[in-house]
Amino acid sequence: MPALLDWARRAWARLAALPVLSQDGLLYLAAAALAAGIIAMAVTADYREWAEMAIGPYLAAAAASWLVQRRRNRLEGGSGQAPRAGSTPGRWGDPVRATTALLVLVFAVLLPLGYQLVWRADSLAGAHAQPEVAVIERAGDRAAHGRDPYLSSPTSVGASPSSDSRAVDASTFFPYLPGMAVFGLTNVATGSPEIDDARVVLTLFTLLVAFLALILVRAPPERRWRAFQFLVVLPSGALPLVTGGDDLPVLALMLLALVLAQRRQPVWSGLVIGVASTLKFTAWGLLVLLALAEYDRSGRRAWGRYLCAAAAVAVPVVAFGIALGPHAFLTNVIEFPLGLTKVNSPAASPLPGQVLVTLLPHLKRSLTILLVAFGLGAVLAGWWRWRPASPAAVARFTGLAIILAIVVAPATRFGYFIYPANLLVWSVLVAGGSRPAVAAAGCPSAGVTDLVDGHHYLARRRVAPATERRRERRVHIHDLNRDTPCVTVVPVLLR
Repeated sequence: MPALLDWARRAWARLAALPVLSQDGLLYLAAAALAAGIIAMAVTADYREWAEMAIGPYLAAAAASWLVQRRRNRLEGGSGQAPRAGSTPGRWGDPVRATTALLVLVFAVLLPLGYQLVWRADSLAGAHAQPEVAVIERAGDRAAHGRDPYLSSPTSVGASPSSDSRAVDASTFFPYLPGMAVFGLTNVATGSPEIDDARVVLTLFTLLVAFLALILVRAPPERRWRAFQFLVVLPSGALPLVTGGDDLPVLALMLLALVLAQRRQPVWSGLVIGVASTLKFTAWGLLVLLALAEYDRSGRRAWGRYLCAAAAVAVPVVAFGIALGPHAFLTNVIEFPLGLTKVNSPAASPLPGQVLVTLLPHLKRSLTILLVAFGLGAVLAGWWRWRPASPAAVARFTGLAIILAIVVAPATRFGYFIYPANLLVWSVLVAGGSRPAVAAAGCPSAGVTDLVDGHHYLARRRVAPATERRRERRVHIHDLNRDTPCVTVVPVLLR
Protein backbone atom coordinates (compact mmCIF):
# COMPACT_ATOMS: atom_id res chain seq x y z
CA MET A 1 0.00 0.00 0.00
CA PRO A 2 2.76 2.60 0.79
CA ALA A 3 4.33 1.87 -2.60
CA LEU A 4 0.98 2.39 -4.31
CA LEU A 5 0.42 5.69 -2.48
CA ASP A 6 3.92 6.84 -3.39
CA TRP A 7 3.30 6.00 -7.05
CA ALA A 8 -0.01 7.87 -6.92
CA ARG A 9 1.71 10.96 -5.45
CA ARG A 10 4.37 10.92 -8.15
CA ALA A 11 1.78 10.49 -10.88
CA TRP A 12 -0.31 13.34 -9.48
CA ALA A 13 2.76 15.60 -9.24
CA ARG A 14 3.62 14.78 -12.85
CA LEU A 15 0.10 15.66 -14.00
CA ALA A 16 0.07 18.87 -11.95
CA ALA A 17 3.36 19.94 -13.58
CA LEU A 18 1.88 19.75 -17.08
CA PRO A 19 0.94 22.98 -18.87
CA VAL A 20 -2.68 23.84 -18.29
CA LEU A 21 -3.65 23.22 -21.93
CA SER A 22 -2.18 19.73 -21.74
CA GLN A 23 -4.24 19.13 -18.61
CA ASP A 24 -7.32 20.31 -20.50
CA GLY A 25 -6.50 17.89 -23.31
CA LEU A 26 -6.39 14.98 -20.85
CA LEU A 27 -9.69 16.01 -19.28
CA TYR A 28 -11.43 16.30 -22.66
CA LEU A 29 -9.98 12.94 -23.73
CA ALA A 30 -11.28 11.35 -20.52
CA ALA A 31 -14.67 12.94 -21.22
CA ALA A 32 -14.67 11.44 -24.73
CA ALA A 33 -13.76 8.03 -23.29
CA LEU A 34 -16.67 8.27 -20.85
CA ALA A 35 -19.01 9.23 -23.69
CA ALA A 36 -17.82 6.18 -25.63
CA GLY A 37 -18.56 3.99 -22.62
CA ILE A 38 -22.04 5.45 -22.32
CA ILE A 39 -22.71 4.77 -26.00
CA ALA A 40 -21.74 1.14 -25.47
CA MET A 41 -23.49 0.50 -22.16
CA ALA A 42 -26.29 3.05 -21.64
CA VAL A 43 -29.72 1.56 -21.01
CA THR A 44 -31.68 4.77 -21.66
CA ALA A 45 -31.92 6.59 -24.97
CA ASP A 46 -31.33 10.08 -23.53
CA TYR A 47 -27.89 9.14 -22.15
CA ARG A 48 -26.88 7.44 -25.38
CA GLU A 49 -28.10 10.33 -27.54
CA TRP A 50 -26.13 12.82 -25.48
CA ALA A 51 -22.97 10.71 -25.69
CA GLU A 52 -23.25 10.31 -29.46
CA MET A 53 -23.41 14.09 -29.90
CA ALA A 54 -20.81 14.97 -27.23
CA ILE A 55 -17.99 12.56 -28.11
CA GLY A 56 -16.99 14.53 -31.20
CA PRO A 57 -16.70 17.93 -29.48
CA TYR A 58 -14.70 16.38 -26.62
CA LEU A 59 -12.24 14.73 -29.03
CA ALA A 60 -11.91 17.94 -31.03
CA ALA A 61 -11.28 19.95 -27.84
CA ALA A 62 -8.62 17.47 -26.70
CA ALA A 63 -6.87 17.62 -30.06
CA ALA A 64 -7.02 21.43 -30.23
CA SER A 65 -5.63 21.80 -26.71
CA TRP A 66 -2.69 19.50 -27.39
CA LEU A 67 -1.91 20.98 -30.82
CA VAL A 68 -1.86 24.53 -29.48
CA GLN A 69 0.31 23.52 -26.54
CA ARG A 70 2.69 21.64 -28.83
CA ARG A 71 3.04 24.70 -31.06
CA ARG A 72 3.73 26.85 -28.01
CA ASN A 73 6.38 24.41 -26.84
CA ARG A 74 8.15 24.71 -30.19
CA LEU A 75 7.97 28.50 -30.08
CA GLU A 76 9.35 28.51 -26.53
CA GLY A 77 12.21 26.20 -27.39
CA GLY A 78 10.51 22.97 -26.39
CA SER A 79 10.61 23.66 -22.67
CA GLY A 80 7.04 22.53 -22.13
CA GLN A 81 6.97 24.20 -18.72
CA ALA A 82 3.68 25.39 -17.33
CA PRO A 83 3.39 29.17 -17.26
CA ARG A 84 3.73 30.86 -13.92
CA ALA A 85 0.51 31.78 -12.16
CA GLY A 86 -0.64 35.20 -13.23
CA SER A 87 1.42 35.24 -16.42
CA THR A 88 -1.55 34.60 -18.69
CA PRO A 89 -2.75 37.82 -20.34
CA GLY A 90 -6.19 39.19 -19.70
CA ARG A 91 -8.66 38.84 -16.87
CA TRP A 92 -10.14 35.69 -18.38
CA GLY A 93 -6.79 34.11 -19.12
CA ASP A 94 -5.74 32.07 -22.12
CA PRO A 95 -8.09 32.87 -25.03
CA VAL A 96 -7.57 29.36 -26.43
CA ARG A 97 -8.80 27.78 -23.19
CA ALA A 98 -11.75 30.15 -23.00
CA THR A 99 -12.79 29.62 -26.62
CA THR A 100 -12.43 25.84 -26.37
CA ALA A 101 -14.50 25.63 -23.18
CA LEU A 102 -17.26 27.82 -24.58
CA LEU A 103 -17.40 25.87 -27.85
CA VAL A 104 -17.65 22.60 -25.94
CA LEU A 105 -20.45 24.15 -23.88
CA VAL A 106 -22.32 24.92 -27.10
CA PHE A 107 -21.76 21.60 -28.90
CA ALA A 108 -21.73 19.16 -25.94
CA VAL A 109 -24.40 20.80 -23.78
CA LEU A 110 -26.65 23.36 -25.48
CA LEU A 111 -26.96 21.65 -28.87
CA PRO A 112 -27.76 18.17 -27.44
CA LEU A 113 -30.19 19.78 -25.01
CA GLY A 114 -31.96 21.52 -27.90
CA TYR A 115 -32.33 18.24 -29.77
CA GLN A 116 -33.67 16.49 -26.65
CA LEU A 117 -36.26 19.24 -26.18
CA VAL A 118 -37.45 19.00 -29.78
CA TRP A 119 -37.59 15.20 -29.75
CA ARG A 120 -39.62 15.19 -26.55
CA ALA A 121 -42.00 17.85 -27.87
CA ASP A 122 -42.49 15.80 -31.05
CA SER A 123 -43.14 12.64 -28.97
CA LEU A 124 -40.51 10.62 -30.81
CA ALA A 125 -40.01 7.07 -29.60
CA GLY A 126 -37.58 6.62 -26.72
CA ALA A 127 -36.77 8.47 -23.51
CA HIS A 128 -35.69 12.10 -23.98
CA ALA A 129 -35.18 13.09 -20.33
CA GLN A 130 -34.60 11.55 -16.93
CA PRO A 131 -37.63 10.96 -14.68
CA GLU A 132 -36.84 13.95 -12.45
CA VAL A 133 -37.75 16.36 -15.27
CA ALA A 134 -41.37 15.23 -15.43
CA VAL A 135 -41.50 14.86 -11.63
CA ILE A 136 -40.53 18.53 -11.21
CA GLU A 137 -43.01 19.59 -13.90
CA ARG A 138 -45.88 17.73 -12.23
CA ALA A 139 -45.03 19.35 -8.88
CA GLY A 140 -45.03 22.72 -10.63
CA ASP A 141 -48.43 21.93 -12.19
CA ARG A 142 -49.91 21.19 -8.77
CA ALA A 143 -48.36 24.28 -7.17
CA ALA A 144 -49.58 26.52 -10.00
CA HIS A 145 -53.14 25.34 -9.41
CA GLY A 146 -52.97 26.00 -5.67
CA ARG A 147 -52.46 22.39 -4.58
CA ASP A 148 -49.79 20.74 -2.46
CA PRO A 149 -46.84 19.77 -4.69
CA TYR A 150 -46.47 16.65 -2.53
CA LEU A 151 -48.95 13.82 -3.11
CA SER A 152 -50.23 12.22 0.07
CA SER A 153 -50.28 8.74 -1.47
CA PRO A 154 -47.86 8.57 -4.42
CA THR A 155 -47.74 5.22 -6.18
CA SER A 156 -44.77 5.33 -8.57
CA VAL A 157 -41.15 6.44 -8.81
CA GLY A 158 -41.36 8.20 -12.16
CA ALA A 159 -40.42 7.20 -15.68
CA SER A 160 -38.24 8.81 -18.33
CA PRO A 161 -40.65 10.86 -20.47
CA SER A 162 -40.82 10.48 -24.23
CA SER A 163 -43.41 13.27 -24.59
CA ASP A 164 -44.56 16.40 -22.76
CA SER A 165 -47.91 14.89 -21.74
CA ARG A 166 -49.08 16.06 -18.32
CA ALA A 167 -50.17 12.50 -17.58
CA VAL A 168 -46.52 11.41 -17.41
CA ASP A 169 -45.41 10.89 -13.78
CA ALA A 170 -48.64 12.39 -12.41
CA SER A 171 -48.68 9.95 -9.45
CA THR A 172 -45.00 9.95 -8.54
CA PHE A 173 -43.06 10.90 -5.43
CA PHE A 174 -41.61 14.42 -5.33
CA PRO A 175 -38.43 13.82 -3.27
CA TYR A 176 -37.21 17.43 -3.28
CA LEU A 177 -37.70 20.41 -1.02
CA PRO A 178 -40.47 22.90 -1.93
CA GLY A 179 -38.26 25.35 -3.81
CA MET A 180 -37.61 22.83 -6.58
CA ALA A 181 -41.25 23.06 -7.67
CA VAL A 182 -40.55 26.59 -8.94
CA PHE A 183 -38.57 25.14 -11.84
CA GLY A 184 -41.69 23.29 -12.94
CA LEU A 185 -43.93 26.34 -13.10
CA THR A 186 -42.97 27.16 -16.68
CA ASN A 187 -44.60 23.89 -17.74
CA VAL A 188 -47.97 25.47 -16.94
CA ALA A 189 -47.49 28.06 -19.68
CA THR A 190 -49.28 27.58 -22.96
CA GLY A 191 -46.30 28.47 -25.11
CA SER A 192 -44.01 26.23 -27.11
CA PRO A 193 -43.58 22.78 -25.50
CA GLU A 194 -39.84 22.97 -26.17
CA ILE A 195 -39.56 26.10 -24.01
CA ASP A 196 -41.91 24.79 -21.31
CA ASP A 197 -39.54 21.92 -20.49
CA ALA A 198 -38.14 22.28 -16.94
CA ARG A 199 -34.59 21.76 -18.23
CA VAL A 200 -34.68 25.15 -19.97
CA VAL A 201 -35.10 27.01 -16.68
CA LEU A 202 -32.74 24.67 -14.82
CA THR A 203 -29.99 25.23 -17.39
CA LEU A 204 -30.43 29.00 -17.69
CA PHE A 205 -30.47 29.41 -13.92
CA THR A 206 -27.36 27.26 -13.53
CA LEU A 207 -25.39 29.15 -16.16
CA LEU A 208 -26.37 32.60 -14.85
CA VAL A 209 -25.47 31.77 -11.25
CA ALA A 210 -22.24 30.04 -12.31
CA PHE A 211 -21.12 33.00 -14.44
CA LEU A 212 -21.88 35.40 -11.57
CA ALA A 213 -19.85 33.28 -9.14
CA LEU A 214 -16.88 33.01 -11.51
CA ILE A 215 -16.93 36.76 -12.16
CA LEU A 216 -16.91 37.54 -8.42
CA VAL A 217 -14.40 34.96 -7.21
CA ARG A 218 -10.92 36.16 -6.27
CA ALA A 219 -8.89 33.61 -8.19
CA PRO A 220 -6.59 33.44 -11.21
CA PRO A 221 -8.30 32.71 -14.55
CA GLU A 222 -6.77 29.22 -14.74
CA ARG A 223 -8.76 28.17 -11.68
CA ARG A 224 -11.93 29.86 -12.90
CA TRP A 225 -11.94 27.92 -16.14
CA ARG A 226 -11.19 24.66 -14.34
CA ALA A 227 -14.21 25.19 -12.08
CA PHE A 228 -16.34 26.09 -15.10
CA GLN A 229 -15.26 22.90 -16.87
CA PHE A 230 -16.22 20.65 -13.97
CA LEU A 231 -19.51 22.41 -13.31
CA VAL A 232 -21.02 22.54 -16.81
CA VAL A 233 -18.61 21.51 -19.60
CA LEU A 234 -17.27 18.06 -18.68
CA PRO A 235 -19.67 15.11 -18.33
CA SER A 236 -19.94 15.82 -14.59
CA GLY A 237 -22.12 18.79 -15.57
CA ALA A 238 -22.99 18.34 -19.24
CA LEU A 239 -24.75 14.99 -18.92
CA PRO A 240 -26.99 16.02 -15.97
CA LEU A 241 -27.86 19.34 -17.62
CA VAL A 242 -28.93 17.71 -20.87
CA THR A 243 -30.87 14.80 -19.39
CA GLY A 244 -32.06 16.01 -15.98
CA GLY A 245 -30.46 19.01 -14.37
CA ASP A 246 -31.97 19.11 -10.87
CA ASP A 247 -28.59 19.00 -9.09
CA LEU A 248 -26.89 21.72 -11.11
CA PRO A 249 -28.80 24.76 -9.73
CA VAL A 250 -27.97 23.53 -6.22
CA LEU A 251 -24.29 23.21 -7.12
CA ALA A 252 -24.19 26.65 -8.76
CA LEU A 253 -25.74 28.27 -5.67
CA MET A 254 -23.30 26.43 -3.40
CA LEU A 255 -20.42 27.79 -5.48
CA LEU A 256 -21.80 31.34 -5.28
CA ALA A 257 -22.22 31.04 -1.50
CA LEU A 258 -18.57 29.96 -1.15
CA VAL A 259 -17.42 32.84 -3.36
CA LEU A 260 -19.40 35.38 -1.33
CA ALA A 261 -17.90 33.95 1.87
CA GLN A 262 -14.47 34.35 0.30
CA ARG A 263 -15.32 37.99 -0.39
CA ARG A 264 -16.45 38.38 3.24
CA GLN A 265 -20.10 39.11 2.51
CA PRO A 266 -21.78 36.89 5.12
CA VAL A 267 -25.35 38.11 4.65
CA TRP A 268 -25.33 37.58 0.89
CA SER A 269 -23.59 34.25 1.35
CA GLY A 270 -26.32 33.21 3.80
CA LEU A 271 -29.12 34.30 1.50
CA VAL A 272 -27.67 32.32 -1.42
CA ILE A 273 -27.09 29.12 0.54
CA GLY A 274 -30.57 29.58 1.98
CA VAL A 275 -32.00 29.47 -1.53
CA ALA A 276 -29.98 26.32 -2.29
CA SER A 277 -31.31 24.77 0.91
CA THR A 278 -34.90 25.18 -0.29
CA LEU A 279 -34.12 22.91 -3.26
CA LYS A 280 -32.36 19.80 -1.94
CA PHE A 281 -30.94 18.48 1.32
CA THR A 282 -27.57 18.14 -0.40
CA ALA A 283 -26.93 21.85 0.32
CA TRP A 284 -27.55 21.58 4.05
CA GLY A 285 -24.12 20.26 4.95
CA LEU A 286 -22.44 23.28 3.37
CA LEU A 287 -24.99 25.58 5.03
CA VAL A 288 -23.92 24.41 8.48
CA LEU A 289 -20.17 24.14 7.91
CA LEU A 290 -19.80 27.44 6.05
CA ALA A 291 -20.80 29.25 9.26
CA LEU A 292 -17.30 28.37 10.55
CA ALA A 293 -15.68 30.39 7.78
CA GLU A 294 -17.83 33.52 7.67
CA TYR A 295 -16.08 36.83 8.37
CA ASP A 296 -17.06 40.38 7.61
CA ARG A 297 -14.79 42.92 5.99
CA SER A 298 -13.48 44.15 9.31
CA GLY A 299 -12.20 40.65 10.11
CA ARG A 300 -14.81 39.75 12.73
CA ARG A 301 -16.61 36.43 12.74
CA ALA A 302 -20.06 36.77 11.20
CA TRP A 303 -21.62 33.34 11.63
CA GLY A 304 -24.67 34.84 13.36
CA ARG A 305 -25.54 37.17 10.50
CA TYR A 306 -24.86 34.39 8.00
CA LEU A 307 -27.15 31.89 9.74
CA CYS A 308 -29.91 34.47 10.21
CA ALA A 309 -29.82 35.32 6.50
CA ALA A 310 -29.90 31.64 5.52
CA ALA A 311 -32.75 30.91 7.92
CA ALA A 312 -34.72 33.90 6.64
CA VAL A 313 -34.94 32.16 3.27
CA ALA A 314 -34.89 28.44 4.05
CA VAL A 315 -37.12 28.26 7.11
CA PRO A 316 -40.26 29.92 5.65
CA VAL A 317 -40.09 27.95 2.39
CA VAL A 318 -39.52 24.57 4.03
CA ALA A 319 -42.06 25.32 6.78
CA PHE A 320 -44.65 26.23 4.15
CA GLY A 321 -44.05 22.94 2.38
CA ILE A 322 -44.49 21.06 5.66
CA ALA A 323 -47.59 23.02 6.66
CA LEU A 324 -49.40 22.09 3.45
CA GLY A 325 -49.32 18.44 4.45
CA PRO A 326 -46.89 17.12 7.11
CA HIS A 327 -47.55 13.47 6.25
CA ALA A 328 -47.11 14.03 2.52
CA PHE A 329 -43.89 15.96 3.11
CA LEU A 330 -42.49 13.23 5.36
CA THR A 331 -43.40 10.50 2.89
CA ASN A 332 -41.94 12.23 -0.16
CA VAL A 333 -38.88 14.01 1.22
CA ILE A 334 -37.70 11.80 4.10
CA GLU A 335 -39.02 8.26 3.88
CA PHE A 336 -38.85 7.73 0.11
CA PRO A 337 -35.19 8.82 -0.37
CA LEU A 338 -34.17 6.64 2.59
CA GLY A 339 -35.95 3.63 1.09
CA LEU A 340 -38.51 3.41 3.91
CA THR A 341 -41.67 3.40 1.77
CA LYS A 342 -43.36 0.45 0.11
CA VAL A 343 -42.25 1.85 -3.25
CA ASN A 344 -38.47 1.64 -3.36
CA SER A 345 -36.36 4.55 -4.54
CA PRO A 346 -34.86 4.03 -8.03
CA ALA A 347 -31.46 5.15 -6.67
CA ALA A 348 -29.23 2.10 -6.92
CA SER A 349 -25.51 1.38 -6.66
CA PRO A 350 -23.20 -1.36 -5.38
CA LEU A 351 -21.98 0.86 -2.54
CA PRO A 352 -21.71 -0.58 1.00
CA GLY A 353 -24.76 1.07 2.56
CA GLN A 354 -27.17 -0.02 -0.15
CA VAL A 355 -25.62 -3.51 -0.40
CA LEU A 356 -26.08 -4.01 3.34
CA VAL A 357 -29.73 -2.96 3.24
CA THR A 358 -30.35 -5.18 0.21
CA LEU A 359 -28.85 -8.23 1.90
CA LEU A 360 -30.90 -7.70 5.08
CA PRO A 361 -34.24 -6.29 3.91
CA HIS A 362 -36.04 -7.32 7.12
CA LEU A 363 -33.72 -4.95 9.04
CA LYS A 364 -34.03 -2.03 6.61
CA ARG A 365 -35.39 0.52 9.08
CA SER A 366 -32.91 -0.35 11.85
CA LEU A 367 -29.98 -0.45 9.43
CA THR A 368 -30.99 2.90 7.95
CA ILE A 369 -30.97 4.50 11.40
CA LEU A 370 -27.58 2.93 12.19
CA LEU A 371 -26.06 4.01 8.87
CA VAL A 372 -27.29 7.58 9.27
CA ALA A 373 -25.99 7.69 12.85
CA PHE A 374 -22.63 6.28 11.75
CA GLY A 375 -22.30 8.86 8.99
CA LEU A 376 -23.19 11.76 11.28
CA GLY A 377 -20.84 10.47 13.97
CA ALA A 378 -17.95 10.17 11.53
CA VAL A 379 -18.53 13.69 10.19
CA LEU A 380 -18.71 15.14 13.72
CA ALA A 381 -15.52 13.33 14.69
CA GLY A 382 -13.79 14.72 11.61
CA TRP A 383 -15.07 18.19 12.38
CA TRP A 384 -13.75 17.94 15.95
CA ARG A 385 -10.35 16.81 14.71
CA TRP A 386 -9.98 19.12 11.67
CA ARG A 387 -12.15 22.18 12.10
CA PRO A 388 -12.34 23.98 8.76
CA ALA A 389 -11.85 27.71 9.20
CA SER A 390 -11.90 29.08 5.64
CA PRO A 391 -14.20 28.64 2.62
CA ALA A 392 -11.53 26.50 0.95
CA ALA A 393 -11.27 24.19 3.97
CA VAL A 394 -15.06 24.07 4.30
CA ALA A 395 -15.45 23.10 0.63
CA ARG A 396 -12.86 20.34 1.01
CA PHE A 397 -14.33 19.02 4.27
CA THR A 398 -17.89 19.10 2.87
CA GLY A 399 -16.78 17.23 -0.25
CA LEU A 400 -15.18 14.47 1.83
CA ALA A 401 -18.23 14.31 4.11
CA ILE A 402 -20.54 13.89 1.10
CA ILE A 403 -18.34 11.06 -0.19
CA LEU A 404 -18.82 9.30 3.14
CA ALA A 405 -22.57 9.95 3.02
CA ILE A 406 -22.81 8.49 -0.50
CA VAL A 407 -20.90 5.38 0.54
CA VAL A 408 -23.01 4.60 3.63
CA ALA A 409 -26.41 5.81 2.38
CA PRO A 410 -29.06 3.06 2.16
CA ALA A 411 -30.27 4.41 -1.20
CA THR A 412 -27.87 6.29 -3.44
CA ARG A 413 -26.42 6.48 -6.94
CA PHE A 414 -23.03 7.25 -8.44
CA GLY A 415 -24.37 10.49 -9.93
CA TYR A 416 -24.20 12.16 -6.53
CA PHE A 417 -20.40 12.14 -6.79
CA ILE A 418 -20.69 15.33 -8.84
CA TYR A 419 -21.09 17.14 -5.51
CA PRO A 420 -17.75 16.14 -3.94
CA ALA A 421 -15.99 16.41 -7.31
CA ASN A 422 -17.04 20.05 -7.67
CA LEU A 423 -16.47 20.90 -4.01
CA LEU A 424 -12.90 19.60 -4.13
CA VAL A 425 -12.24 21.68 -7.25
CA TRP A 426 -13.75 24.73 -5.55
CA SER A 427 -11.54 24.23 -2.50
CA VAL A 428 -8.67 25.27 -4.78
CA LEU A 429 -10.70 27.97 -6.54
CA VAL A 430 -11.60 29.91 -3.36
CA ALA A 431 -8.29 29.40 -1.54
CA GLY A 432 -7.34 32.86 -0.31
CA GLY A 433 -9.04 36.14 0.42
CA SER A 434 -11.44 34.90 3.10
CA ARG A 435 -9.82 35.45 6.50
CA PRO A 436 -8.49 38.66 8.08
CA ALA A 437 -5.08 39.70 6.84
CA VAL A 438 -2.36 38.73 9.30
CA ALA A 439 0.85 40.58 9.88
CA ALA A 440 3.46 37.85 9.54
CA ALA A 441 6.82 38.82 10.90
CA GLY A 442 9.64 37.27 8.97
CA CYS A 443 7.76 36.80 5.74
CA PRO A 444 9.67 38.00 2.68
CA SER A 445 7.13 40.63 1.73
CA ALA A 446 5.45 43.33 3.77
CA GLY A 447 2.06 42.84 2.14
CA VAL A 448 1.12 39.28 2.98
CA THR A 449 -2.21 38.02 1.71
CA ASP A 450 -4.73 36.38 3.97
CA LEU A 451 -4.39 32.98 2.35
CA VAL A 452 -4.80 31.15 5.66
CA ASP A 453 -6.40 27.75 5.37
CA GLY A 454 -8.04 26.07 8.31
CA HIS A 455 -6.38 22.77 7.44
CA HIS A 456 -2.93 24.34 7.47
CA TYR A 457 -2.95 24.78 11.23
CA LEU A 458 -0.53 22.35 12.81
CA ALA A 459 -1.34 20.32 15.88
CA ARG A 460 1.44 21.79 18.04
CA ARG A 461 0.23 24.86 19.94
CA ARG A 462 1.83 26.99 22.60
CA VAL A 463 -0.41 29.02 24.90
CA ALA A 464 0.95 32.46 25.77
CA PRO A 465 0.64 33.95 29.27
CA ALA A 466 -2.93 34.29 30.42
CA THR A 467 -2.63 38.05 30.78
CA GLU A 468 -2.06 38.39 27.06
CA ARG A 469 -4.91 35.99 26.10
CA ARG A 470 -3.09 34.97 22.95
CA ARG A 471 -2.29 31.67 21.30
CA GLU A 472 0.46 31.09 18.78
CA ARG A 473 0.02 28.63 16.01
CA ARG A 474 2.26 27.65 13.18
CA VAL A 475 0.53 28.38 9.90
CA HIS A 476 1.46 28.41 6.26
CA ILE A 477 1.16 31.79 4.64
CA HIS A 478 1.56 32.25 0.92
CA ASP A 479 3.56 35.19 -0.29
CA LEU A 480 1.99 36.11 -3.60
CA ASN A 481 4.76 38.59 -4.44
CA ARG A 482 7.41 35.85 -4.59
CA ASP A 483 5.10 32.92 -5.26
CA THR A 484 6.86 30.91 -2.53
CA PRO A 485 5.51 29.72 0.80
CA CYS A 486 7.00 30.85 4.07
CA VAL A 487 6.34 29.54 7.57
CA THR A 488 6.05 31.84 10.52
CA VAL A 489 4.47 32.01 13.96
CA VAL A 490 1.39 34.18 13.93
CA PRO A 491 -0.38 35.33 17.09
CA VAL A 492 -4.08 34.56 16.83
CA LEU A 493 -6.45 36.20 19.30
CA LEU A 494 -8.48 33.79 21.39
CA ARG A 495 -12.15 34.34 20.78
